[in-house]
Parts: sequence; C-alpha cells; structure tokens
Amino acid sequence: MTTTIEVGMLGLGTVGSGVVERLTRSAAKIEQTQGIRLHLAAVAVNHLNAPRTVQLPIGTRLTDSLTNVVCDRKIQLVIEVMGTVATAKKAIVAALNQGKAVVTANKDLIATAGPELAALAKKQGCDLFYEASVAGGIPILRTLTDSYVTDNVQAVSGIINGTANYMLSAMATGQSYEQALATAQAAGYAEADPTNDVAGIDAAYKLMIFSRFAFGQELSLPQIAPTGITHLSASVCRLAAENGWQIKLLAQIQRHGSGLYCRVAPVAVPVDQPLSQINGVQNAVAVQSEAIGTSLYTGPGAGSTATANSVLNDVLVAAKHLINGYRMIRNQKRSVSLTVTRFDQLPQTYLGIGPVAPEAVKYYANEADFSVKTIADDCYQITGLSAVKRKKLRANLPLTLIPIAGTTDWKQVTENSITSPINVAI
Repeated sequence: MTTTIEVGMLGLGTVGSGVVERLTRSAAKIEQTQGIRLHLAAVAVNHLNAPRTVQLPIGTRLTDSLTNVVCDRKIQLVIEVMGTVATAKKAIVAALNQGKAVVTANKDLIATAGPELAALAKKQGCDLFYEASVAGGIPILRTLTDSYVTDNVQAVSGIINGTANYMLSAMATGQSYEQALATAQAAGYAEADPTNDVAGIDAAYKLMIFSRFAFGQELSLPQIAPTGITHLSASVCRLAAENGWQIKLLAQIQRHGSGLYCRVAPVAVPVDQPLSQINGVQNAVAVQSEAIGTSLYTGPGAGSTATANSVLNDVLVAAKHLINGYRMIRNQKRSVSLTVTRFDQLPQTYLGIGPVAPEAVKYYANEADFSVKTIADDCYQITGLSAVKRKKLRANLPLTLIPIAGTTDWKQVTENSITSPINVAI
C-alpha cells in the first residue's frame, strides 16, 4: 500500500533544482521500499519565466507566491531552500502555524533563529528538520541526536566549509589566495561575494548549530569571533605543508567542566592526523565522546546533490511521521548555561612563519618567556604563547601565527573541575 504525501517547495535555485532531480530519480525506489509517494504539488519562485536547469514533474504547479504554497491546505510538508533569512523565516513560521512539517537547508536562519522556530514547531506539533544546514552530505545532526543518547559528547571539531578548504588545499600547492579564489569561483564552489566563507562566518554559524546539538549551549557570532583565511598567503600554506602541517579552517567546540571552549580559525594540523588529509570541498566532523572515543565522519560539503540528498532524507523521516501520526523536532540538548571562552585565550603552541632570522625569534623568546624551535628557514614552533604574549610577538616580529592542533595547555585553565580535559588532537 502506498501513501501519498503532498509536498510544497520554496526556491528552485541550485539546491532546489537538486532536490527536484533527486526526487525524480529516486521516486520509484522510495515508493517501492518505503511505501511513500512524495508528490511535489507546488514550487514557489521569484521569477516565473527565469531559465531553469531542471524540469519539474508533470502536475507540479509553479507559482511566484509563497503564500500559495505555505497556506495550501492540501500541502502537508514544506521544503525551504530559498537561501534568504528574513523571507525564509516568515515563510517557515507561516507553514508551522498552518500545521505543516518543515524541512530546511538554511544554516544562517537556523543558527540565528533555530530555538525560536523549534519552540514554535513544538507548540504546533510539527516536525522541523534541518540536517542539510550543516556539513552538506554528512548526516551529523542525526548522528548527534540518535547515536549519542547514552554517551557524553566532549568535543566536536571539523572542517565544515568546503570553499575555504578547497582554497587552502590549492594554496598549499603554491596557488596565491587570489588564484585559489578564482579557481573556486570558476568551479562553482565559491560565491561571487565569498565573504561568509573566507571570513569564517559560514563555519561559525554551523558551529552554533553544533553547540546546541552536542551541548545544549547557545552561542553567538561575537562569542566565537571567527578568524578567516584572508590573511594567509600561499607561502605560509606551502611552508607549513613542506614541514609536516596542513593549514585547515577548523571549527571546534569542547566542554571542560562548566566551561565551553570554541574556535573558528586556521589551524596547523599535523600530517599524521586524519583531518590533514581532507582536501578540496570535502568536509569532515570529528566527535569525541566519553564512551566511543573519537569518531570521524566525512563526506562532500558542497554541491547540490549532497545537500539535496540530506534534504530528502529529512523529508522521508517527516513523511513517515505524518503517516504514523508522530511528530518530532530533531532537537538540541536541553539548554544549559556554560562559561564560553575562545581557544585563542588559552596558552598553546603556534606555528610561526615569516621572514625573521632565528636569532631575532630566540632573542624575543628570552625576553617574553616562551620557547621556540626552528623547524626550517622562516618556520618556527613556538610554545607557551598566551594571548598577551602572542599579541606582543605579532607587534614586534612579522610572523604569521597559526595555532597547532591539540596543543592547548589545559593545566593553565584555572577552573577546578572533576571533568578531565581532553586535548582533541585533530
């Protein structure tokens, strides 16, 4: 027996077109294995006559009115893939108030208004799913929700921006920042305005969502204060790679007692660690937990196919709930209030790269009380750098300072806690 679920979609851009394509290709399989027919009843777009890269199924209505979709009584489930924030929020609120299940890929919206929308979904008894809002094709939110119920997550760390990772991979081979960006844009991996990706804002939004699911803690963009990759040069990335490190834009959040430590910044990852091998637009998320230890999840972090697949997986779960009369908001953990500190406020070891003679670095090390090891010409490993010492070093020597993964000095974290700190070496 097959049950039909009436679906409406908002947006028909890159992701929306991918959803239509995947739905068309997998419709027979879904019906055969799940007993569900997903009927795409209507799609709302900005311009009815704009050129399309995908053909809509027969019987799908194209409209330029969001209201015609979210207020259609026959439609049971709404997919939001518009890419805006204010308009998308208004549409999702309207859909939830109409009692419809909602699936979205909108990370900016979920990062900034996720709790508000989740509360409304709970009040209305509706599903609200957004697996596709982070890490592309990696089902990491579902994993955090379902696979760690009896475990305690201690840290989440990963490469979660495909654009930045693609560029850093290219720069490690000698491409300049400008060349790497142009290549990424030509390949469709970077927007015309890449600010959110290269400034670390996109990764910070995703980290805000991770924080809710892993720890129940709300984070804000100012608390994370992301550092992007715009200050990095090809010579810095290449010299790091030649001496045993790959520079990656890492997003990291870690629990220690009643404190939560976060970072979005370029980090020097030793080449013998798994995250150093994640190249191009690939994403990877490492979860450290009490019972399991470290688990690494990898997959494509960009592209319409991977994101569309995550959207459809959420759609299928929501469709099953509609059929069985069950509702579930894939929720974050119960809210807590932890002291939030950035990793750059803690002492750690840095990779220092720049045209500075070893004698000058060693002289300043003696003056400022930190230790230094010469790795190669213009490449130094600097240990014991606090935030204050780091600021002074940058003011006196032309070094690019990149924190080395897994080197935070937890002994100097003043908080007294029975929870043993873990140094995530990824």
